[in-house]
Amino acid sequence: MADVSVNQLHAMVLREAESDTVLEMDINMYQNISEFIGRLRRQEFDGMENKMRDSLVSTITSLTDILLRTRLQKASRPNSPDIGNLLDEEKYVLDAEEERQERMALVSGAIQIGQTQRLRRVSEWYKSRKVTVRFLDGVEALTGADYESYGPFKQEDVGTIPYVNARSLITQGSAVRVRWID
Repeated sequence: MADVSVNQLHAMVLREAESDTVLEMDINMYQNISEFIGRLRRQEFDGMENKMRDSLVSTITSLTDILLRTRLQKASRPNSPDIGNLLDEEKYVLDAEEERQERMALVSGAIQIGQTQRLRRVSEWYKSRKVTVRFLDGVEALTGADYESYGPFKQEDVGTIPYVNARSLITQGSAVRVRWID
């Protein structure tokens, strides 16, 4: 937040909340906020100064979360003309919601008109799609939902396995999902 103080961020949140439309913002706003928080977190303080830093980070994080949610909520309204002022990070979030709605329509439509074969293809795609995970524990070789063999994996290995298997390992605490955008 090179050029934005906490007071300015608070004022932005208030203006956004009071407006019916998504307001124009600096295209690097979230990146600037992230850089500022990163710099704060890297600073080492003692005692009270450390608590003050943590409180400042918490306040900035909360205000930013409110700003993001407020803007996305306005842009998510049916037939919202507000997407022009959205930042790329906000569009990224909305794209996932659009994808969810398209998938819901596909499944619902296939059920309603009796397209059993389409539902089977969706099911097969779901079972066989692969995701990348980092293994937190060693994992013996496994047979994936696609009936292929994967592994064995050592702790800290990264591998691409079927989503269904990855979800199970993540739930057990044996792996975490790696997103290539990270």
